[in-house]
This record gives sequence, C-alpha cells and structure tokens, in this order.
Amino acid sequence: MEELENADIQLSDIVTSADTQRLFDTLQSSVQLQYSGRPYSFDVSALHNYDDPPVSIRNLNKKYKDVLFEGDMAIPQAQMQRIVKGSVEGENRRRRDSRGRRQANLDANYPTTIWEKGVPFVLHSSLNPKARDTILRAIHFWYRETCIDFKPRTTEEEYLSFIGNDDGCWSTVGRDASQGRQVVSIGQGCEHFGVTSHELAHALGVFHEQSRYDRDNAVIFNPNVVEKSLLYNFAKISPTELSTYDLPYDVGSVMHYTPTEFSVVKSVPALTTVDPNLQQSMGQLEGPSFLDVLIINQHYKCAERCAKKVPCQNGGFVNSRNCRTCKCPSGFGGKFCDQVPSSFSRSCGGVINVEQTTRKFDISISQKSEIRSKDCFYHLKAPPGKRILVNLLKINAKCIEGCWKDGVEFKMTEDSRPVGYRFCCRTSSRRRLLSKTNLVPLTVFSHENDVILAFEYSYVDKDVRFDDDGALLGIQNDVIERFRNETDGVSATVSSPGRNF
Repeated sequence: MEELENADIQLSDIVTSADTQRLFDTLQSSVQLQYSGRPYSFDVSALHNYDDPPVSIRNLNKKYKDVLFEGDMAIPQAQMQRIVKGSVEGENRRRRDSRGRRQANLDANYPTTIWEKGVPFVLHSSLNPKARDTILRAIHFWYRETCIDFKPRTTEEEYLSFIGNDDGCWSTVGRDASQGRQVVSIGQGCEHFGVTSHELAHALGVFHEQSRYDRDNAVIFNPNVVEKSLLYNFAKISPTELSTYDLPYDVGSVMHYTPTEFSVVKSVPALTTVDPNLQQSMGQLEGPSFLDVLIINQHYKCAERCAKKVPCQNGGFVNSRNCRTCKCPSGFGGKFCDQVPSSFSRSCGGVINVEQTTRKFDISISQKSEIRSKDCFYHLKAPPGKRILVNLLKINAKCIEGCWKDGVEFKMTEDSRPVGYRFCCRTSSRRRLLSKTNLVPLTVFSHENDVILAFEYSYVDKDVRFDDDGALLGIQNDVIERFRNETDGVSATVSSPGRNF
C-alpha cells in the first residue's frame, strides 16, 4: 500500500529560530501597536469551568514555540518574510484607510502552491499504529470531501512525508516545489483525527481561521492575557497571502484556535466572539467543518470538474466526486440539501412545527455499553415571515471548549454554512435565542457522554424585540407528543407549559 520512508527529518532541517526570531519580533511589535489602547471587555458567560482541558496543539508543540508560527506552522524563511511584509503593510493601510475589508486576493504564486496533479505521500517508519490510522483517516476524508487525489509516492520529487520521529504536530503550508519533501509531523500525543485533518489542511494550503484579516468583525482579541513575546501568533495575514474566497468567518472551523489558546490565565479566554452565543462553538477538534471543506474545494477549483450545475439549496455546493449531488451544511441533508438529515434513531429527528403558543421540548440521549456517535437532527419551522424564539432551559453535557463531543447546536442566522450556536455547559442555561428566519436547524448530539436538553419555543413577528432579563422557566407541562426508544437510549417529548413567552 503506502510506501514507508526511513530517512529521518526534523523541524530544524526546515526552519530554525535564527530564521524566524527577527520576523516574529516584527510581527509582535505590529500586533502590540494594533491593539494597544483598545478597551477590552467580554461577557462573563464566556467563562466556564470545563470538565476537561482542551486538546492543545500549542502545548504539544511547546518545544518549538520560538520556531513555529501560530503554534504549528513550519514556514520557510522566504514565505515568512512575505507574510510579515504583507501583515505589517496591511495594518498600516488599515490605519490610514477606514473603508474596511478589501476584496480577497490569491497568493501571487497561486496555483503553484496547490497540488494540482494530486498529492504523493509517504508514511515514515517512526509513526506508531494509531498515528498511521488517523493520518490515513484524514487522507481519506480530504479525498472524499474534495477533488484532491492522494497516492502513495513512487518516484515523485515533490511529496508529503508524514513523520513521527520529531516532537509535536506541525506542517508546512501549501505546496512548495523548492522543498521537494514536505513534512507533516504527527508526534506523540497528536494521534487524533481533529489534529491530523487540521495539519493535512495546512499542507493543502489553508492557514488558521483566526489569521483572517477580517477576524475583528467576528472575534475580540485580548492581548492582556498573552505573553508579550508570543503576540506574533495573533497577527492577521494580509489578502496578498490569504484568500477568504468571500466565505463567512467560522469560529467552529477545525482551523480555529480554542478560546484560551496562548492565554496565561487558564479561565480567561484570549479570544471571545462578538456574538456571545457563538463562544462555545470556538475551538472544536472533532474534524473539519462544512466551511473548511468548502474553502478547499474553492481553492482547488473542484466545481470545474462538473459540467452541469445542480440546484444545491441552503448553502450547499456541488459534489465533485458525484456531480449529480450536493455537499450539505450540517443540519441539512438529501440530494440537494433541502431535507432534514437522517438521525441515528427513528425515535428522534424530523420537522417540529412552531406555533405562536409556547411549547416545551425535552430530549435525553444516553450512551449504552458501546460508545458510539448519536446525532438527532430536527428542523424547527415557523410560518413564512415569522421568527423563532428559543428559551434554553437546561443543557447537561460534557463541558469542553468547542462543544464537539456532546451537546446541542442551533443555527439561528440566514447563512446555514458556518457552525451555529453550540452549547454543552450547564452555565449556558437560561438564555434566549432569536432566529433571523422561520427555520432553525437543530442538532442534539452525544458522541461520548449522556446529554439532557430542554428548551421552550414559539414564533414571533419579524420585527419583535425582547429583553434578555427575566427569562422564565416552564411550569406545569401537558405532554403533546412522546418518543422513546430504550435500545437506542433516546427519549424526547413535546409539551405545553400553558403560557406564552
């Protein structure tokens, strides 16, 4: 199958601190200047007592903190010089020009920076079995979800080399013909699909999501909790080196930092979301999000493989592996992304018609002797021209950054492509959410632990306004519908609390 490679290579063979220190210092000064004097505040709801510490790529790479850019990118000196030049000049332009966001441009070297003829790869003999398995899973994922072909290397001079003999999880970014052998390190502790798919995405040409030059519209950076010498890791990459492809910012991207990454105060995030309801969606490591997949499809022009367009709905795009079907955002399914996806059990999922009268929804998903992924998909649907008001009463799940193991996700905006509002911490209860449209895709998921969720819902007029203070809990409930399946470990009820919001 894939060829094993035995020739050792380490990060020091690609880049050293002598190559990066002056450049990092320049970026650090630029970031410090950009954020100095800015008032900073955040919603206390961004603070949580997490059940588990996050899977931190930065901590796994602490040996190389002075060499790797943004914690896990091995950037050769020439490319790093271009990034620094573009970042500093871009910030200078923004300080002079208040017109805002520029149109994204591609790297001047594009398309030589993508693997147009496929990706030859080898697996180093130092990789342990678990690392080999998750690397192959990541390769298969990016093959299945894009038009990129992967093949075991034979005699190709340019190829990806996955190694396990060095410390940490890191990668170069994009195809670089001058390197020939490009390295992706999956060292001890990095054997997780979220990590391997993340590092392989770097090798395919993707930077971190929070590197976007427009990130301040979506997240707020707090430089006060980051070591001064590490501020360069929060530099924004200019449009000359990074393209957004006009896609929306996605805090739920697998390429996004966790909120507390680089924070010296464990409980205080370095990054908080402008929309507080998105805070728990940040930093997931389950795997690539829909927009992660879409941007690579755009970057590799995958749609050009399909001669005819298909009527993809709700932000879906053509599947270049099967041009008669669409790739769908989470929460949508069917050939053209116009249906509710199939749930893990027949006892959950489907359309919930929302009325003006308040209804209460309760669901519990439990794990039995065999732990497996259990996803229940619903569409909350109100009449056209109405909006849906949700009062979150209870969420009991594994409280972790990114809420990617167990919890709930509500998609409340017009654009269904980004990851929506995820909640998994008990402190998320007693909050109100108001949709932008009459449709809310809802996913309740249990991948490792039990989940209990309760919320009230009703529809309101399009121009309604409400005060978050004084959210009410339900009173006496009359059960309208009940679904229960002991074998699958799922129970759901719709009931009437006997009042309106």
